[in-house]
Amino acid sequence: MKDKLIKFVRWPAFTSFVLFVAFLIINQIITPGYLDNLYITTFLGSYGPMIIACIGLSVVLIAGGMDISLGAMMGLVNVVFVTLAEKGFSIPATIIISLLVGIVCGLLNAVFVGILRITPILTTLATSYIFNGIALFIMPSPTGTIQKDLIKWFILWLDGYGAPLLFIIIAIATWLVVKRTKLGKYIYAIGENKESAYVSGVPVNATTFFTYAYSGFLYAIAAICMTTYCSGGDASIADAQTMKCITASVIGGVLLVGGIGDAVGACFGAVSLGLMITTILAVVRSTYFTDFAQGILMLLAVLGCTLINRYIARKTAGKREVRKDVESAE
Repeated sequence: MKDKLIKFVRWPAFTSFVLFVAFLIINQIITPGYLDNLYITTFLGSYGPMIIACIGLSVVLIAGGMDISLGAMMGLVNVVFVTLAEKGFSIPATIIISLLVGIVCGLLNAVFVGILRITPILTTLATSYIFNGIALFIMPSPTGTIQKDLIKWFILWLDGYGAPLLFIIIAIATWLVVKRTKLGKYIYAIGENKESAYVSGVPVNATTFFTYAYSGFLYAIAAICMTTYCSGGDASIADAQTMKCITASVIGGVLLVGGIGDAVGACFGAVSLGLMITTILAVVRSTYFTDFAQGILMLLAVLGCTLINRYIARKTAGKREVRKDVESAE
């Protein structure tokens, strides 16, 4: 029992889980009874896409990469989805084509980062302008709507809980499957030390290729979730998602240097960030200070989580070295 407790405390996502519980309690004290059906369904609809996108981004970060084209990619998938719906495409065809758009965008990032070995942050910055430009070409101004049956399903299925939860569960399930395969081990290996992983026979380029393609797939799911919630098209609909997802991933225990973290922790980070914003909106009545208070609180959360996770990482690494020394001595 004690070993399990120690293992849980050393889990990289432990601090984000604590934040999650803390903000649940704080919001209950500030606004008693806030966890009603309306709040939960609105929260899932608003932050569900960010939770899903955080899973995709965290996998890239764990592998030692970076992706700041996230928001632009989601915006492109959004306008493609709405455009296809406006042209009379069926719901399955619209979803499949939108998912393919996300995967293709992820593969474009993968080609430059994994094969041509261009710095990830520069690559994804450039592709973010490309994706945003294509989205604006397709839809210069917000317009359009999606299939009515899809809107009805999103709003009514299981009282509004079902649809966003289904999207989130699909995203988490895919990561849990990947994590338990050799590919999951490869992702952590190249994030911890790419050169050592290469020498050990890990297919570094192929693994990097997968992480960006997989993230594009999850960004597409996030964009579809966002589109069904908003029911309209807007090329800039997800512009704010990139920095929020990076922040949520760090809060969730994913280190930007790679090799440490878990996508499930990134989910807790995203939920904690959403609850944090709820707290700010409840306490700070003036709209002039909302962004300021949100920024300060996010900075403190990121700083605290980063320092704690670095401490945990050092302790874990130290214990690994001790074990190796003992094994070699034996």
